[in-house]
Amino acid sequence: MTDAANSRRLVAEWDFLLSSLQGGLLEREPVSKITSHVPVTVLAGFLGAGKTTMLAHLLQGDHGQKLAAVVNDVGALNIDAAMIANRDGDVLELTNGCSCCSLGPELARSLDQLCQRESPPDGIVIEASGVADPAGIGVVIAGATGVRLDGIVTVIDGSVMTRWLEHGVTATLFQRQLDAAHLLVLNKADLIDGDEIKAATERLAQLAPGRPVIVTEQGRLDPELALGAAYRGARPDPGHYGHDTSRFASHSIELGEPIDRHRLAALLADLPSGLIRVKGFVETFDAPGQRQTVQAVGRQWCVEPTALGLALDIPDGLVLIGLADQAEAWLWEFKQCLLSEP
Repeated sequence: MTDAANSRRLVAEWDFLLSSLQGGLLEREPVSKITSHVPVTVLAGFLGAGKTTMLAHLLQGDHGQKLAAVVNDVGALNIDAAMIANRDGDVLELTNGCSCCSLGPELARSLDQLCQRESPPDGIVIEASGVADPAGIGVVIAGATGVRLDGIVTVIDGSVMTRWLEHGVTATLFQRQLDAAHLLVLNKADLIDGDEIKAATERLAQLAPGRPVIVTEQGRLDPELALGAAYRGARPDPGHYGHDTSRFASHSIELGEPIDRHRLAALLADLPSGLIRVKGFVETFDAPGQRQTVQAVGRQWCVEPTALGLALDIPDGLVLIGLADQAEAWLWEFKQCLLSEP
């Protein structure tokens, strides 16, 4: 075995041990009880891939299972949890930005909390943050009691996949999310044509050999495929788990007053360099009293009325996520647009 291989093996073993200790392990349960463990599915994927929409469909799906969701968002405002708060099923929020690195203990406690309920769920779905390495989440699940990994599903936005692969920082994380997956979902197929779908599918086959690729639109994935992906998909090489999230930055901008819709739209249509994702809730001057949901990733964006009863407990504001080395510039530009006088 080469020195590099030895190093990777040692890093993997150390990460597993550390996650186990962080999870506050009690005694491991006997093998005879493993079948009673609650299955856990991880929804992974880069920023804006459509994980929250897919999770909402799973929670409402006609699959006969009582599902609970654990949502890990980036930033002080948990926008993703707010987007599914009025769906069926329990929703637990985690807000440290990266389950596999900084949330080991909190994630393990959340899983244990769900399993210890008088009526535990039939399954748990973890929506990882867009900058999380799902292999590390799998390690935390392996070290937790009462649960077992049911599969890692990595969601890919087919309309911007090539863009993320062209930049060194995003390409590295994108590849790690593919490597960890049992199943790949090429989402937003309605935004690209047949030739682009074929090219994207072939590219994914090169980047992650052996992984089944499911093509879908608007986050609609058959629950039979999503729940139990480890048994229906490929067996990924675990590789090593640690990854550097310091190359990404997130900032939350809380808004106490309405903003100008046209200025916001112009900025969303041409995001500042290095800014990858924008999401949140705002009120605009042209629609007083009507909350607007803001979504932007790549060249796709929308500002539309928020569904009735959604996100009542979260203040107006936006979460911005992008490359850390350009954060000062893109944050300044957004603040100038939103916080200065029209």
